[in-house]
Parts: sequence; C-alpha cells; structure tokens
Amino acid sequence: MILDFYLKNVIERGFFKSLRIVLDKLLKKLHIYLFRHLYRVEKDKIVFLTFSGAYECNPKWIADEMLKKGIRANYIWGIKEDTPVGAGYFPPQIKTINRESFAFFKHLFTARVIVDNGINTSYLGYTVKKNQVLIETWHGSLGIKRFDAGTNKNKRWVKKARKEAKMTDYIISNSSFEDDVYRNSFWKKTPIWRDGHARNDILLNPSKADVGLLNRNFRKKYKIDDGDKLCLYAPTFRDDGDLSPYTLDYEGLSKALGEKFGGHFKVLVRFHSRIRASLKDYEFPPEVINVSDYVDIQELMTFIDVGITDYSSWICEYVLTKKPGFIFATDASSYEVSDRAFFFPLSYMPFPVAEDEKTLTENIRDFDRQVYEKDCDRFLSEMGSMDDGNAAERITERIQKIML
Repeated sequence: MILDFYLKNVIERGFFKSLRIVLDKLLKKLHIYLFRHLYRVEKDKIVFLTFSGAYECNPKWIADEMLKKGIRANYIWGIKEDTPVGAGYFPPQIKTINRESFAFFKHLFTARVIVDNGINTSYLGYTVKKNQVLIETWHGSLGIKRFDAGTNKNKRWVKKARKEAKMTDYIISNSSFEDDVYRNSFWKKTPIWRDGHARNDILLNPSKADVGLLNRNFRKKYKIDDGDKLCLYAPTFRDDGDLSPYTLDYEGLSKALGEKFGGHFKVLVRFHSRIRASLKDYEFPPEVINVSDYVDIQELMTFIDVGITDYSSWICEYVLTKKPGFIFATDASSYEVSDRAFFFPLSYMPFPVAEDEKTLTENIRDFDRQVYEKDCDRFLSEMGSMDDGNAAERITERIQKIML
C-alpha cells in the first residue's frame, strides 16, 4: 500500500518521473546487451512494427496477405501502451504485445523477419542480428516533404534513421521517385524491392478487401446517412505545434462541395497523431465528424468522394483513385522555410492549390475533372509509379522464401 502510494504520487512527478524514464532506458539497453544473443532465431517468427503501434499501413496489408495465403507463422505485433486491441482491431492470429516490455524483446530477439514502417526498430534501441532480416516498408510514397539529414532539424531522429538504414536488409519502393528519395537520404546502398506499396493495393484493387462492408461499418460507427457524400480533410502536423493552419469554414466547404459535385456533404476531419490531443475538445459544427480515431486512412480513401490536405503524403497515394483532391495550405509560403523542405513545388502535383478559403472555394467551383485526370496520369508517369494493386502478393512471396 505504502509502495503503491509512493510510486503513484512521488516517482511519477517531476524529477523522479524523469529519473524513472532514464533508468528504464538504461535497463532496456542492459537487457538487450545481456540477452540479445542468448536466444536463437526462430525461422517461422515475424515481428511487425508501425510508428503508431496500430494495425495499419504497409505492415497491416502485408500481414493480411500472409494470413489470406495461409502462411503458417508466429505473427507478433509490437503495440504501444494505448493501442486499441482485440476484435475489430487485430486479426486473432496475430499476437499483440507492448513493445516496451521484456516479453516483446524476447520476440524481437528470436524473429526471423522484422517488418517496420518507419525507424521503430532503431528507436527501440535494438540492433538486428546477422541471421535476422529487417524489411523497411516506409509509410508514404510520392510525398512532397523531404526528410534527409540535410533538411531534417530533428537531429535525434536523423541519428536513429542512420542506424535503421545500416540495419535494413531490404526497403520497399513503388516508384523511381521513391528510389531516388531512399538513395539521397539514408538507404544509399540498401537493396530495393520495387514491388509497390501494399497499403495502396486497396486503392487500385478493391477486391483486396470488402470495401462495401468497410463503408457500411464506417457509416454505422459515425452515424452517417447512406446518402451523404464524404469529404476527408486530413492535414499534417507543424513542428512548432501551431494550430492556426487548421482553421476552416467547414459549413462553407460543405456547401461549396454540394454545389459543385451534387448531394449533401459531410466533412470528415482526421488529424495527425501529434496534434490530436490538442484538438480533442474542439467543437465542430454539425456538418463535421472527427474520425481521427479511424486507424486506416487507406480504407477511408476508398469510400470518400473528395480529399483535402496541406502537405500530407496520403494525397499522393489518393491520386491513384483519380477522385477529386485539393490542397489547402494557409502557411505554404513559410512552411517550406520554417518546417520542411520540399522535393518539388506544390503546383507540380495535380491538385489545385489554395492558401486561403476563398481560393479553395474557387478551386472547387472551377474543378475540371477531365483536366484533373490528365494531370493525375502525368504526375504518376513522371514519378515512375508502378503500383498496380498487387504489391502485397509480391512482397509476401519474398518474405515466404526468406522464412523457409
């Protein structure tokens, strides 16, 4: 009783909380150092990591394909402490374990294959063993924001990325553009699997999932009428935490969309994980539904009618659907200087660009679908995109050979 009170009311505060974090990191490093080589690698074990901890992104669609093919393996997913688990979040064949736990590190020590969509392995402090295979899927494609060492201001992140790159056995690409991004950032010599991104399969090949069922379940969860059309507004974060760029006349947006494309529009907002907590108490008008807790944005892309973002890379995958997309970036003139450098100008993408709400409304009103679709084709061609809806099959075949 006394110990419980002490832990909750003393150690969790101020200096003692910081001390506990430092001691935890040191203990984890010691644990890895002492036990990493004591456990043998199990050829049928595969560990998946996503930066959110949730069942999403490329690792999700690779795991789904492996399960669909009936590949017998010990499937382990490293979750975070607050990651939703259980029915509806993870397939029953996948074991979810807190990735900061000793139990998870035992699985990390014994995995034959590690599938990572960021630099999570490095952030965990783990160094891959020689008889293990680390596959980097990354978490975006054709995106505009640079993240190489010369432009990224987060030096700790850069250090972790360099470590991850040294450990990576294979990295997955969906385009000649992405090949160049890897080569000019951290994965300068890593073998590239030009197989496409598994997370994009559903955008080109709806048979990869029951899109109709996903749509029905989504509308039921968020109480959206079947006749309502959907616009997704999903911006990225700002390094300085500024929330002002997310101010938007949602009712005016809904009206403009209805006038142009017909029907009644609901605006879905899905904010980046780094700003969700700051906006959780924000009161939206009736036409807006906060779907930030919906895990898989790829699924959302299959049943929305219009997409809007600022600099988030999802819009560069949404282009595969050829559905209307728009850029709304009130800080476009300063973002590239203060936050991230760009690979190319915003205007290079097929999406009409607006820096204020009046221009956004005008872009919606003047939208020309034929011109837009031609611009989409031009963009994908010049980026060397090769996504065709079958990436997960190709990647799964490669992983299966590794695990034989």
